Amino acid sequence: MRCHLGIVALLDKAKELGILDEVHDEGGYWEKRDVAALVKEVGSWNTMVAGFVGRLSDHLEAAGRDRRSMVSAITEFPDFERLEAEGRTGEEEVEGL
Repeated sequence: MRCHLGIVALLDKAKELGILDEVHDEGGYWEKRDVAALVKEVGSWNTMVAGFVGRLSDHLEAAGRDRRSMVSAITEFPDFERLEAEGRTGEEEVEGL
């Protein structure tokens, strides 16, 4: 959130100076300036990343590697395990395709 809001503030200044052409903001904050919507979007990104990191760690371990050899900031989140579990929901159905 802090990074996203900081970048938008920087882009606001660039626009004010006339050196900004266009902005594509996948979080939608640039256009809407809706902090609650951005919080929800960033939360869904965190869930997706945590699920991916969990799956990748499993694959490392299955390949005989130490799963702790992978460094990811998301694993430092206090609620990483919850995010990972949510991010992995439905995983069995996807793997079975």
